[in-house]
Amino acid sequence: MLRLVSQLGVFFCMVTLVAAQPQEIASIRFQGSQPDGSTVIPTADLLSAMQTQVGSLFDEERLRQDAEAIQQLYERKGYPLARVAGFERQPDGTLIVNIAEGRISDVRVTGNRRTRSSAILRNLQLRPGEVYSLPQAQRDRDRLGRLPYLKDVQITQEPADELGQVLLNLIVEEMNTSQFAAAIGYTSRRGLLGFLQFSDTNLFGGGQSLQVQWQRGTFYYVGGPDEGEQRQAYLVNYTDPYATDWGLVVGVTAYDLQSVFRPSFSRTDITLRTFERRQGYTLLLGRQWNGRLQVLASFRNDRVNYDDAPTYLLSFGQRLLNRGRVVAPGIQLNYDARNDRTNPRTGVLVSALWESAQKAWGGDFAFDRATLDVRGYWRAGKEGTLALRALTGVASEGLPLSESFWLGGFDLRGYEFDQFRGDRMVLFSGEVRVPVAEGIQGVVFLDVGDAWTRGSSTRLNVGGGVGVRFYTPFGAIRLDVAAGREKVYTYVTLGQSF
Repeated sequence: MLRLVSQLGVFFCMVTLVAAQPQEIASIRFQGSQPDGSTVIPTADLLSAMQTQVGSLFDEERLRQDAEAIQQLYERKGYPLARVAGFERQPDGTLIVNIAEGRISDVRVTGNRRTRSSAILRNLQLRPGEVYSLPQAQRDRDRLGRLPYLKDVQITQEPADELGQVLLNLIVEEMNTSQFAAAIGYTSRRGLLGFLQFSDTNLFGGGQSLQVQWQRGTFYYVGGPDEGEQRQAYLVNYTDPYATDWGLVVGVTAYDLQSVFRPSFSRTDITLRTFERRQGYTLLLGRQWNGRLQVLASFRNDRVNYDDAPTYLLSFGQRLLNRGRVVAPGIQLNYDARNDRTNPRTGVLVSALWESAQKAWGGDFAFDRATLDVRGYWRAGKEGTLALRALTGVASEGLPLSESFWLGGFDLRGYEFDQFRGDRMVLFSGEVRVPVAEGIQGVVFLDVGDAWTRGSSTRLNVGGGVGVRFYTPFGAIRLDVAAGREKVYTYVTLGQSF
């Protein structure tokens, strides 16, 4: 009996010793925050960060160090909210590492009064169900900052009710999206005269833009009526950048321009384009990609003439040759990576347009025309901005006068409006912009460019000067004084130069 008890005691001691020995780890699995339990970081990368490996003995102190190493790996990868929630050792030797990666449970928008929350959320890549990523949050913040109806955006996080999940808060500050300018007068003989412009880039709270322009005035020229000639012009443009949830872009512009429309208060001389009459419409249909790229199909239908131009500017035969209808389908690409659309300090903007006028579609002209506009912005010092622009255009033979490239005025400063024209064009502009007071920006600029016809020589025309931008609740007012080759010109208009 004593011998049996002794043998049983030895057996129980052996069992106790075996149970107390650390168990070898047969395999390691990671349980993440994705619906299927996977992680946003590859398993191989997670294993390489751990000291514990398959075949290692279970060691709580080593696993604590592994938890810190895994969290540091997540932080380096841009997931600062990830935490190791714990370790589980299965009877078969499997070690399960539970990781609360910081999955977004909901996104809330505050601070918006006019803008619909859906118009803001559609620009986010971070959505419910996604793991919070700091680099992606910064990209989303930059994308929201480029929207023309938001002044500032802050993205914050707070813990959700469920472990491993977070609530994403978008705190936005809206800007005034309506701009209005007017110079109105009245005479008993001529009636209402002046200039009117209204625009809104957030018309219905969804990023829709509306632009309305109207101008009516009297001008005098050699050979014209003694009492002067009266002209008026109007233009209406409406664009919806997100007509559908998947980014359908729809736009329409209608115009009746009895002279070239200039949003300017400057006195200008009579030029050939003063007598250009254009009536028609332009349609846009395309798609918005990832908040930066627009791919658009365009269709333009214009009726143009220069019938009222005096003979010293355009002969009768030339007036006949340049009268008719322009029917031009085209393709337009816009890539906008600027940090702000009204007063950018960083980023680039690239716009390309190709049109092919067709006689078969009812037009009177056949030609191809393409333009490329590239703009870049860099910080200069603490508050300054360096802005550069390169613009070029080329067209085929058969180009009517109304479709020529024109330079001079707001683009090539220091020269008369539309002083240079041709079927070839190039323009380079540079500006240094520095704030000088609250809402006031000083500018030093240089423009170099020319427009010429095929086969003729080109001469780069240089103009430069200084300017001031006044940022008002109704938009920016621009004043530039520029010297060209022969004269000094003053330009007063709305908005930034580029």
